[in-house]
Parts: sequence; structure tokens; C-alpha cells
Amino acid sequence: MSTVFARRFPATDMSVGLVLILVAIGAPRTVLADLGIVPPNSGAVYFVLALAPFIVWLAVAVVRRSRRPFADFVMVGVVYGLTLVGIHQVTWGVGRSWGYRPPAAAFEFAARFDPGWYDIAARGYTCGIAMMIGVGTGLVVAVVAVLAGWVRGRTNRSA
Repeated sequence: MSTVFARRFPATDMSVGLVLILVAIGAPRTVLADLGIVPPNSGAVYFVLALAPFIVWLAVAVVRRSRRPFADFVMVGVVYGLTLVGIHQVTWGVGRSWGYRPPAAAFEFAARFDPGWYDIAARGYTCGIAMMIGVGTGLVVAVVAVLAGWVRGRTNRSA
């Protein structure tokens, strides 16, 4: 286990373990929402599951010193996006019996294609949205991490 926290995640200044933890804390909301157990916007539990992971990301971005704060959180965002893609694709098939309904926008998008491409277009749309959410969130937190490092550096120089 200690090697997971000793090895650096590619292109970052973060350990593999830290990246995996930051990504993993966002997964329960996605799984529970996709399976209809905790539907989106359904109340306090959903909002805690949805927002707590990003509060943790922001806390790590502000508190943790890094030589590559931007790359750290862009990569966390990319891995998070890939995790969302994986969860959505798995629940797409399995989740229907649990009440999962892929987004209507995916089917509206797919309707523009020939029937042979319909499923690929709908799944591709969902994958694209998942990656935009992951990378977009990573970019926002990356900017916060850079600003926190800049403020920390200015504070250290003036002290």
C-alpha cells in the first residue's frame, strides 16, 4: 500500500494513491444516481454526494504544496472523466433493470444518425459529456491550485 503513495502519478506531482482517492470519492454519486438509488437533485444526500468530493479537491488544491499544481488537477480531472465514462457505460446496460435511463439529450443527438450509428452516437455523446465534466472540473480546481500556490509564495516572501 505504501508504494501507491510513494509512486508519482504520470505528469503530476501527486502520488498514485492521492489521485485514486480524489477520483474515487466522486464515484459513489455517479453510481447511485445512475442506478436511481439517489436520483439527481433529490435532496440533501444527493448534494452532499455531489459536492463533498469537489470540496475535498479544493481543500487539497489550497493546502497541498506542489511543483505542478495545474498538471496535478488536470490529470485528476481526466481520470475522473474516464471514471465517469466507465460508470455510465457499465450502468447503461446493467442499470436499466435498476431504473437507469441514459440522458434524453444523448438520444436526441443520436436520432440525427443512421440507425446503425444510433447506439454509438448516444454512447459517444454520454462519453463526451462525462469527459467535459471531468476535465472541466479539473481545470477549475487546477486554477485554484495555481492561485493558492501563488498566494502562498507571496505570503512566504513577505514574511
